[in-house]
Amino acid sequence: MKHILTTLLFSLLAFTTQAQVLTDTYWRNAKTGEWLIGFAENHVIYDCRTWKVLSNSEKKDKHEFSIAEGKDTLLVTVNKQKKGLRKVRIGKNKPIVCEVITTPYLPDYPSRDERTCFKDNDYLSGDSVTVVGWIKNMTPEMQNEGGGKYVDVAIMNFVTETEEEFNAPLDSEGRFKITVPVLNTTQVYVDWGRSNINTVIEPGETYYFLYDVKTGQRLVMGKDARLQNELWAYPEEIGYYNVPRYYYEVHHSKVAFGSLAEEKVMEYLDFMKQNKQDADSLLDLRIKEHPHLSTRYVNYLRNYYTTNLGAYLMQTRFYAKDYKLPKDFMDFVTTECWARRSVPYTLYSDMNDFTNDYFEYMDEELSGTDAIDLVLTHVQKGTITLSETERQAFQNYKGEVEQLRKAVEGCTEEEKKALVEAFNNGELVTQVNKVFIRLQSELRESDLINRAQRVTEKVKCGSVLRDFYTAHILYDYINDMRQPLAAMTIDWLNENIKLDFARQQVLALNEKYEALSRKDFSNSTNLLSTDNLEGITEGEQILRKIIEPWKGKIILIDVWGTWCGPCKEALKHSQELYERMKPYDMFFLYMANNSSETSWKNVINEYNVTGENVGHVNLPADQQSAVEDFLKVNSYPSYFLIDREGHLLEVNADPRNLDQFEELVKRVGK
Repeated sequence: MKHILTTLLFSLLAFTTQAQVLTDTYWRNAKTGEWLIGFAENHVIYDCRTWKVLSNSEKKDKHEFSIAEGKDTLLVTVNKQKKGLRKVRIGKNKPIVCEVITTPYLPDYPSRDERTCFKDNDYLSGDSVTVVGWIKNMTPEMQNEGGGKYVDVAIMNFVTETEEEFNAPLDSEGRFKITVPVLNTTQVYVDWGRSNINTVIEPGETYYFLYDVKTGQRLVMGKDARLQNELWAYPEEIGYYNVPRYYYEVHHSKVAFGSLAEEKVMEYLDFMKQNKQDADSLLDLRIKEHPHLSTRYVNYLRNYYTTNLGAYLMQTRFYAKDYKLPKDFMDFVTTECWARRSVPYTLYSDMNDFTNDYFEYMDEELSGTDAIDLVLTHVQKGTITLSETERQAFQNYKGEVEQLRKAVEGCTEEEKKALVEAFNNGELVTQVNKVFIRLQSELRESDLINRAQRVTEKVKCGSVLRDFYTAHILYDYINDMRQPLAAMTIDWLNENIKLDFARQQVLALNEKYEALSRKDFSNSTNLLSTDNLEGITEGEQILRKIIEPWKGKIILIDVWGTWCGPCKEALKHSQELYERMKPYDMFFLYMANNSSETSWKNVINEYNVTGENVGHVNLPADQQSAVEDFLKVNSYPSYFLIDREGHLLEVNADPRNLDQFEELVKRVGK
């Protein structure tokens, strides 16, 4: 009995002692449940700011702090603790009854928040969110491992379809502050080494994220940080599998693109529907256990599961046989995912993938735009000008085609062939083809716009998603082609894309390639003349003729294309390659596949693929094809090595692994 009383007395004394110490304690408003204030050894956390303690006095368990942050100063009074509660007075405000936070996350709020909506600023450019954070009591190990050096904040860009990262350094105490531009309320990922947050931020707000390594507590402060605290305390629970993972883990097999029969696709759908039901059931159980969870939290997670489901399901199109999804599959996606999409559209990062995949699939089901009609429409609008002869050729084309169709009826195959050849070699087709060649950029871009308009009308998505999607495909087109848009496309963009952010994203990238296009490249010695190749059709002969001036050098051939992402990624590191290979007397030959003159030169300029021993050729399609047939090119980029005697070597000559490549060159050089 004496032992029990002694233990109890010790516990009470320990609690009493602990209650008087404010360092590393955090207090919330007992009435509202919000985190109000926190105390460190030399600082106070209040109003999303870290205040320096100028003075600290204690009288009868009443603490008085004089604190400062910048030019602002405050007096904080903390009264004696009674039944786990303290009255805290900050400045001239009325005292607030506070309770100490003893749990890893902010405890459940004392009442339910029935709000349903998120901030929606109509996607205005110029809005931002301030994120303040502190990894408090960082260990030396955390600082030395690199996790304590900086913080990354990642947000999805709906036009570029990439995550934009913003970063800020952590100070010696583990603190940071960063202002992040946002288009609207958005999902955000904050990575700060040993702690991370997948949450939501709303325009104009300031959030303070705390991770106290010593106490293990993770808390969010802000004028409206309830959702953030609830998401940190009760994160999403979902087990969606993408198609390859599903087949690997469930069936222990791999699946190739375009290989799944309809019944297998529907099997995957059933599996994913069950996962969604399981996630909803877990959320229902969580609501029952924590009845004060906010309506915004509940709605956010339900719609999060729906959006993710839609994004995963639309990826199935790449694995379905013939890349066609069953009607029942798409009906489910449309009614259960697309029709239930949330606003604002930036709320979930997966909404970006879902939208683009859904639109692209719907676009594939629409008939293409007739090229002749497209030209005539532009002529009528005055956006394209044709000579009288050209205009007449386009007006007569369809009638002439119909006459040809009737003429070949009942003819032998040989007669049909002769009639078709005569038609294709005639003046009418010659005139039409010349126009198509001259206006290929304008017509291709116009077709992209038409397709975007038709598919967005089909799904009745509204102007915001229409602008996002149209800007997205134009941005991708510039990025793929590495050349600026035609003047008429820019005019259309400025007139029709009302969403300023979307329009500016396209214009910014367009200006980049306009600037590159204006750069004089005409006298570059790196662009090799192909005049001596005229009339040569055999691939090996063409290649031998090109490399003849560099006989005696080791030659690396890079077969690439401006349209090829991995090719361009490799070209980014060309100067590093040249510097490493300086001792080996090499020549680097780049052969572009199916690349326009403008795109070709822009990529070379953009990545500075130039140097003393560098040469570029952009052969006509038939000659390039002949060389690739000789080299047996089956992917891009493809690399080939020729030794000093001119022998084409059967080796893996991939310079993207510089260490291995250098060892190979050393052996070849010997």
